[in-house]
Amino acid sequence: MLSRRMVVTFALISLLVSLKTPGVLAQEPPPADATPGASGVSVAVLSGLDPARAGGQGLEMREFTWAPGAYVTPHTHPAAFIICTQSGALGFSIQSGAAVVTRSTGIGTPTAAEPLAVGDEVVLEPRDCVAVDQSDDGTIHTAWNASDAQTITIETYLFDRDLPGRTFVDAQGTPIP
Repeated sequence: MLSRRMVVTFALISLLVSLKTPGVLAQEPPPADATPGASGVSVAVLSGLDPARAGGQGLEMREFTWAPGAYVTPHTHPAAFIICTQSGALGFSIQSGAAVVTRSTGIGTPTAAEPLAVGDEVVLEPRDCVAVDQSDDGTIHTAWNASDAQTITIETYLFDRDLPGRTFVDAQGTPIP
């Protein structure tokens, strides 16, 4: 039988180990008064094409590298997109519109897509994804590195090449020039 002292010691050691593990929500979303834009995020286009059956839209796959503390303030895209976390943890929230989240189950089929409610924050861990099928009004969202280490995401966009790729917005959803 374990003594009370052993149980308390084990609990304290477990707590200390969990605090040292690079973790979920080690970083917070961008502050409401952050200057509109992206901070600490770099992008590389991996591949792209103009699919014959996509009505003149472009399709691109991009790798995003999110430094610790990196974020993107509220914005919208004229595109449908899927973001999948490869390493680290990505925080994501929508302020308007709709998105769905799928969670990894390891190798194989992910969980069924679940809607993300406006205002909810979700943390995407490796192999978790969020998808947006852009509406006419646009899905306003923000993202941030939720890990205390570098996070890598792979993002795929189906977009109109004649429109700006991203538009930052204020708290009321009005585009910021």
